[in-house]
Amino acid sequence: MTKKHIIAVTVPALLLGACVTTPPTTAQVESCRAMESDMGLQTPHDHREMKGQGRNPMNLSHDQCLRILRNAE
Repeated sequence: MTKKHIIAVTVPALLLGACVTTPPTTAQVESCRAMESDMGLQTPHDHREMKGQGRNPMNLSHDQCLRILRNAE
């Protein structure tokens, strides 16, 4: 393996690792609690995702809030 390959593999892994371990801010937790009280946290089915076009932003934010609230408790 060349030095470029090692760097190409290591840098994204380090950056992603930093993203995963960052705790949510108080504002994010409060925003998720407000979303939960307003509309719940159920993720409805997504026709775009079923067609292989990726997930929609609403479902992504609901999933993120579920993770944030699960870790905040």
